[in-house]
Amino acid sequence: MIKLGLTSRLSILLVCIGVAASGATGYYAYRANRTMLMREAEQSLLTSTQLLSQRFIAALGDVADDVLVLATLPSSAAVAQGGDTSQAGRVRLAKVFQRFMTHHPEYLQIRLITRANYGAERIRTDRNAHGIVIAPDNELQEKGHAPYVFDTLATMAGHVYVSPISLEPGRVPNADSGRPTVRIASPIADASGNKVGVLVIDVDLTQVFKRLERDLPADYLVYMANEWGDFLVHPDPAQTFGFVRGRRVLMHNSFPATLPLFEHVGGTSLTFDGLAHPDHAPAQVFAFVRSPFGLVDGNRFVVLGLARPLANVLASANALGEQIVRMVLISSTVAIVLGALFARALARPLRTLAYAAEHVFDDPAARRLPVSRSDEIGVLARCFDIMRTEIHSQMKALRAKQQALTHLAGHDTLTGLPNRLQFMERLEASIRHASLTGDTLAVMFVDLDRFKQINDQLGHSAGDQTLVVIAQRLSAVLRSNEAVARLGGDEFIMLVPGVQSPEAIGDIADRVLAAMDDTVAIGPHRVSVGASIGISEFPVDGSHADELLAKADTAMYAAKTSNLRRYVRYQELAANDTSPACGQASLLAQQ
Repeated sequence: MIKLGLTSRLSILLVCIGVAASGATGYYAYRANRTMLMREAEQSLLTSTQLLSQRFIAALGDVADDVLVLATLPSSAAVAQGGDTSQAGRVRLAKVFQRFMTHHPEYLQIRLITRANYGAERIRTDRNAHGIVIAPDNELQEKGHAPYVFDTLATMAGHVYVSPISLEPGRVPNADSGRPTVRIASPIADASGNKVGVLVIDVDLTQVFKRLERDLPADYLVYMANEWGDFLVHPDPAQTFGFVRGRRVLMHNSFPATLPLFEHVGGTSLTFDGLAHPDHAPAQVFAFVRSPFGLVDGNRFVVLGLARPLANVLASANALGEQIVRMVLISSTVAIVLGALFARALARPLRTLAYAAEHVFDDPAARRLPVSRSDEIGVLARCFDIMRTEIHSQMKALRAKQQALTHLAGHDTLTGLPNRLQFMERLEASIRHASLTGDTLAVMFVDLDRFKQINDQLGHSAGDQTLVVIAQRLSAVLRSNEAVARLGGDEFIMLVPGVQSPEAIGDIADRVLAAMDDTVAIGPHRVSVGASIGISEFPVDGSHADELLAKADTAMYAAKTSNLRRYVRYQELAANDTSPACGQASLLAQQ
């Protein structure tokens, strides 16, 4: 029997150790990379879910603002009392309702219901297969028995009532049998403060979520449940509104991990995945957030959730695993062939590789690997360096995606301008600074005049190009301390600090209008857009961002409906009447 010498035994031992070390290194790197990807994916999914929740609440808040604007019109109170009985007066107000529905495709219905006559409808505008229509008198109904009528009448004037989400029958032929709908209403008060009626807007949540989901990746799935756990939104429509169909389908039964969100145990958000909880989340990663729902009753809430296939999350980890397997095979072959010749030389480079394996997530330059060697040690070092470089590149890519999501939360995807959320934060900061320094500032609400005609005649692609050009022009006329943002659609908002006189405001407005009046080149066409501007000022028009924005919006509607002025200061409206809301309404009613 041939006895192996020390060198041979050491070589064999080193070969075994090398094979085991490279395999363990690859396995550890694979597992560590997969864990990191899962952690980053859950955090990214939770951030997206929180962003979706914020945008959903903001969308309902926008509807509530419209309800309050319409409910505080003096003509609304007159029609609700029966004082404005002429057909022309009711038609004028119905036309206002139609304009609101034109700008908001998610609005299914706007109604004015009087408190008298068992809650008779005085005006109703509907969205159906023929477009937006005004219901004739013989189709108006009594709604005094409806909860959204008597609950709204029990609400304080100036506040809104939000109904539970329900499944309403489809109004459009050949469409779905029903669509998730929420009603937002506000009481109508007369000059003495007596509640004389109700203003109700029915909102199609399907349209709301279509708009909110546009910015989400294609492989994300959306879930939503009410406070009892009934699914309201689900990738499978058959699982929604089970309480209407006689078979309740509950979120905490489908996903038991979400039960604490409904029992108010622990926090308001959670994440889980199919690796750690294969029974609760088969082959998927989930993030859920509990959000308040209803602007009056704080006890109501909805649970929003996003899901992503586990295979998509771990695709890069699986690819890395294949490379690790190839690396282990190569390193094992090299170790077996050359282990006997380089037994003594293997000790130091292997220690270097072991250190690099333990610090795989550290800076790649922390310890240099022997990649310049031309032997098998160099091959092993280069393979490991490629693996380490790929891990770091994946980490950078994940961080870049997270930064992109953060940027998306504060910017409009089409124009690149700040969105409403970021603008409101800057406006609040400017108000705080102006309050300390005694400065003034102005908020300009810019609404394009002929944007709908461009969309109708040239298509939505031309409309998008027009919005990009308008955004560039608005940015170009800004000074260093001014800001512009896109609220949505064809609406923009500008912050102008340090204005000292109405003349200065007028100069700025003229500068903006001049930029808007230049024609826009869309392919072979040149289109004229134009704009209407409403202006509110701090501190004379309000001390809060929401108040200044609402009054600038009111002034913009007055400019939009005026044949004489293209920009209107809210101060001009206030000078015409004792209350801002009445001033706005009077100007609208006179057009």
